Amino acid sequence: MRRQLRALQWRLFTLILAVLGLGWGASAHALTVIEEAALTLTRHGDAPVEAQKPQTVTLPYHWDQRQGAVDGEARFAFDVPVANPGEPVALFVPRVGNSFRVLVDGQELARFGAIPPGPYDDAAFAPQYFELPPSRSASPQRVEVIIAAQAARQGGLSPIVAGSVDEIRPLYERAEFWQISGGRFIAIVSGVLGTLSLLVWLRQRESIYLYYGLGELLWSVQTVRVLFTHAPLPWPWWGVVPLAAFQAAIPLLCRFALAVVGRDDTRLARFLGLMAWCAPIAAALGIMVPWLWVMPLWHVLNLLVGLGMMVTVLRVARRSAVLEHRVLAVAVVLVVLCGARDTWVMHSSPQAYEMVPWIRFAWVGFAISLGWVIAERMRKDARTMAGMNASLEAQLVERNAALEAAFARERDGEKARGALEERQRVMRDLHDGLGAQLVGLLRMAQQPATAREDVTQHLRDAVDQLKLTVDAMHDGEGDVASALGTVRYRLAPRLEAAGIDLHWDVNPLPTMPGWSVRESHQMQMLLFEAFSNMMTHSGATRADLRARLMPAGGAAGDVIEVELLDNGRGFDTNVVSAGRGLANMRTRAAALGATLTIRSRPGETCLHLRLPVPAQPAANQAVGLTF
Repeated sequence: MRRQLRALQWRLFTLILAVLGLGWGASAHALTVIEEAALTLTRHGDAPVEAQKPQTVTLPYHWDQRQGAVDGEARFAFDVPVANPGEPVALFVPRVGNSFRVLVDGQELARFGAIPPGPYDDAAFAPQYFELPPSRSASPQRVEVIIAAQAARQGGLSPIVAGSVDEIRPLYERAEFWQISGGRFIAIVSGVLGTLSLLVWLRQRESIYLYYGLGELLWSVQTVRVLFTHAPLPWPWWGVVPLAAFQAAIPLLCRFALAVVGRDDTRLARFLGLMAWCAPIAAALGIMVPWLWVMPLWHVLNLLVGLGMMVTVLRVARRSAVLEHRVLAVAVVLVVLCGARDTWVMHSSPQAYEMVPWIRFAWVGFAISLGWVIAERMRKDARTMAGMNASLEAQLVERNAALEAAFARERDGEKARGALEERQRVMRDLHDGLGAQLVGLLRMAQQPATAREDVTQHLRDAVDQLKLTVDAMHDGEGDVASALGTVRYRLAPRLEAAGIDLHWDVNPLPTMPGWSVRESHQMQMLLFEAFSNMMTHSGATRADLRARLMPAGGAAGDVIEVELLDNGRGFDTNVVSAGRGLANMRTRAAALGATLTIRSRPGETCLHLRLPVPAQPAANQAVGLTF
């Protein structure tokens, strides 16, 4: 009954492959599944080599399950029917190992590795294809497959499918695609995803990326084993490393699932971490000792903790409204069910040796879950960032409004302080200048011997000074030429009455940045002092005022040069340097940041003022007057 059931399973398998387009069509009935063979067994142990008589066994034949932790050779003999004499018969062997020889009617057809197997020979994971030489008769061909197996290395022989080349070749190519190409694809994808996950973990330091990255990298190490028939490491290391990677990957990815649903700080999670650390020890005991019971026990333990993880994830997903938890729950259920199926087939089914693990492909569910988790977190982060930007924008608008109000208050305060300072300046000028002058005039008028002309002269000076003070209160916005013109406008009648011919030569002058009422007043009062001294003491008949813009040279900026010349009697600057008029003029020049030079001799007195020009925008234009 069991034999009929296995034959039915193989026929169903071949029918499915035919429907998938392997080109068998109506000839699929010609396939022969060989599930029995005459076995001659040789076991290697502590005792001398023991040769056993041939016995009939069913395939698949798993050496580790049938013989335990010993090495040896097995010779499988069976007949292959010949449907069409003269045409080759093809054989498809899903799995054979560890090293083997194939004989047809006593003649060697194929060989792989050495017998006993060398440390790098391992064909137990690759499907095999053989073409038997054409037979001249319809008699069955006698085929013998001799395998050399090592303990814990998964040696053995699967059922064999025989048929024509056109039937068997596509079957072999499809099996090779799923076993080799599929394994290569999964190994590459797992390696890439694991590396990317670890890179994300290095930047963000979240445990889910660490668990997933390590688990995927270890899974890729386990999966890549199927790609090698000549192992890159000698046995038993080529057995320990992939097996340890596989046994450590399972608890790591289970812990990843727990971390996603927020259950990483539980006893189950900590136990999974302990299992990941102990996986290399279990793999070494199962292969290098070898204790063959360790791996079945470890597989059952993996299944139990996987079921515990699945229950935890399902409980969280059922109560949670987070979509990523539900996606993870579906992936977890799929992986655990496939793992349970593989565990049952591996340790309870007679088809264990030929099976293809379903968990190898179901593992992609974890990759989908990670991708979904990252996408969901990016979406939530984008939404949070948009909310933060909106909140920040509202705060900026509020802050700008507050700053504008503060600036408005500051401007109002600055204007008030400026008005107060200007009033204080005017009061100081009136008190120190005009007030003192009026007090002096009052005392002069009270003297009986004072001439009327002297009182009149001083009163005119006081009136002109008052007018200039009032004129300076009007902001000229840095127009030096206008400030000079105001002095001329106020003093020209007095100069003419004093018999002084004024010649005015003012070139276009630039606007002075930062030039305020205070600077205009200082400039006007400086010139007022000079003209007053000229009218009072020089006896001059001609005066020249020149103003022009001159380059200073070097790294310094331009300067405005103002010259006032008269043809009076002159004076000794050393004798009168302590006089109040010249001292006032030098004080006002210093307040302007200018340099004042006075030269005098009989017939010529020159006042030379050099005023630096600050940097100013190119759009400002120079103004001036010439007469």
